[in-house]
Amino acid sequence: MSSPKNWATAIGMRPTQLAVVLFCAFLNMLDGYDVLVMGFAMPHLPEGFASNAQKGYLVSAALAGMAVGAIGLARYADVYGRRRILLIGLAVNTIGLATSALSFNFETLLLTRFVTGIAIGTISVVIVVLGQESAPANRRSIALGIVMIGYPIGTMLAGFAGAGLITWVGGAWQGMFWIGAAFGALSLAVTAAFLRESDDFLSRSTDGQPVVTADTPPLLGQTLRARTILLAGGYSMLTAAYYFVGTWTPQLIKNASGDAGSGALAGIMIGLGAVIGGTAFGAVGLKFAGARIAAVTAVVAAVAIAVFAVTLRGPVALTMAAVLGAAIYAALTGYTATSTAVYPVLARAKGYGAMMGVGRAGAILSPIIAGYALAVLTPRTMYLAVIIPLLIAAITAMTLMRVSRSLALESSPTSAPRESVTDS
Repeated sequence: MSSPKNWATAIGMRPTQLAVVLFCAFLNMLDGYDVLVMGFAMPHLPEGFASNAQKGYLVSAALAGMAVGAIGLARYADVYGRRRILLIGLAVNTIGLATSALSFNFETLLLTRFVTGIAIGTISVVIVVLGQESAPANRRSIALGIVMIGYPIGTMLAGFAGAGLITWVGGAWQGMFWIGAAFGALSLAVTAAFLRESDDFLSRSTDGQPVVTADTPPLLGQTLRARTILLAGGYSMLTAAYYFVGTWTPQLIKNASGDAGSGALAGIMIGLGAVIGGTAFGAVGLKFAGARIAAVTAVVAAVAIAVFAVTLRGPVALTMAAVLGAAIYAALTGYTATSTAVYPVLARAKGYGAMMGVGRAGAILSPIIAGYALAVLTPRTMYLAVIIPLLIAAITAMTLMRVSRSLALESSPTSAPRESVTDS
């Protein structure tokens, strides 16, 4: 039986490096569970707890909080360190999930989901940066792939919990949030006891003191403006598509078929596909630029959702749900790889956080719009509409490829004009 040391050697990392990457993947798994657990809990809320329009707000509350966390708090990981900000995020996340379970009406649940989202937004930025910085430069695409697959695994766990746990406890949706709170508390303890600071950050700090980043170019300044706008714009289109299909599929399929089980299964298949997409990126990202992967997979996702919309149920629909999840998640990972590669070390959390935070605009709006659109549109029409943001994301990725090549030429005139996901 292979040991962890052998696994680490096989993928070109030291055991301690692999341990950090795997722990970041575990935290990303919890984030995936924490965000999409609401989508699977919605069909089980008590009658009169929330209308269809209000359910859209319940989903988007966490996403709005993620934008605040990604833009407002995660940036301090470039100042005070990755580990300190991660500890704060995990503490707030645990409190948010516990209070969500204790919510007694729509308003309290809305507030606690927003608080949870702030924590998730902070954590999700820090773990991507920390996971990549923990790996050798020529293995960062593998590290990113490992970290990123944690998120869809978490969404799958939310699906299984929705399909199994709620039935087991007689429809008590609160149990799904208590599970998340328990794992959050465990993660907080492990981080405090074992996780060390990133070497990349320590190499640019002085005796652990806060780092002054005034000399870092502003994200919307002349140097970084183009990449910042392209990354945020394309990413927002992808997140709009991903969070719509990830959160509303259980409800929409139930509405179309009358079978909540079919909706949960379709949601699980989307999560399974995302795991496959994240895993595949780890290997493919060694040979192809992240923006190129994003452009191709966004087009694949558009084709898959068209077929899914036509069928909605049955083996073909479930297969397309898996393809859809894989393609969208690979595209999201492609944007993530590009964002962490094109910013300097002391702007990585800020740059990725800005992309993630601004990108959440699409994620916030799409579930809310879906809640209102459900009154006038069929589920099939709603799925077909998602083709538009996917194609926009593909076009933006193609433009980003040209910008990235120009940046590579400017920084390394003698190197091949090719974007690399491992460049700093």
